Amino acid sequence: MSQPATAMPLLLAFTPELADLLRPRRCLVRYPLDRRASIKDIIESLDIPHTEIGEILDSNGRPLDFAYLPQSGDRLTVRGPQAPVRLSTPTLLRPTTLSEARFLADANVARLGRLLRLVGLDTAVVTDEADEAIAERAAAEKRILLSRDRDLLKRRIVQHGRLVRAAEPYRQLVEIVTLYGLSSHLAPFSRCAACNTLLEPVDKATVLHRLEPLTSRYYHTFTRCPRCERIYWPGSHRDRLRARLAQAGIRI
Repeated sequence: MSQPATAMPLLLAFTPELADLLRPRRCLVRYPLDRRASIKDIIESLDIPHTEIGEILDSNGRPLDFAYLPQSGDRLTVRGPQAPVRLSTPTLLRPTTLSEARFLADANVARLGRLLRLVGLDTAVVTDEADEAIAERAAAEKRILLSRDRDLLKRRIVQHGRLVRAAEPYRQLVEIVTLYGLSSHLAPFSRCAACNTLLEPVDKATVLHRLEPLTSRYYHTFTRCPRCERIYWPGSHRDRLRARLAQAGIRI
């Protein structure tokens, strides 16, 4: 009896920003179709989270969704998200939209989370929760999940997320601001760096008893966090932050 024909491998063409995530780096992958699996599962088996995929196209340029079952000999193109990502525009891969860019940063990008708060972007930071709880919170609060943990971002409940590429926090900030086109949405020093709450102006006389002598002498404009009661003023630390951000490419 004749043996059944062996299925031709699936050919996946990854754009450069995704090829960088493959180990080893490569733009073309020949994937054996020896099991029935969706294109989402196949891509994630190569250790690329679905959050990093902006578009999947067949050989005729038609877009495919994550549920597509590749066929023998398929040639598919896999692209990353194109900046600026339009969160309010539904796509085949992400039909659920977001009305604004709000973030949730996990423990391995906690410093990025603090910087996002300092430039005025709504950012929750979690440092001691299990992956399942982090993913569920991001979905429930409609936040973009930021992490360097690939397995966390592979969780099905996560629709909007970013595997942060840069290692240095200020470079990470530039990465996120650029990807989501947020340069015109920054409101520096408008949020509490500790708890993310919007700051409120406060009269100096109200907080005078909490100020160090030099602060009381040289500064006259203050804001206060209504949640944790921290006090902020435009000191030299702000100038240092502006200088670091300018070096990284963000001017505020």
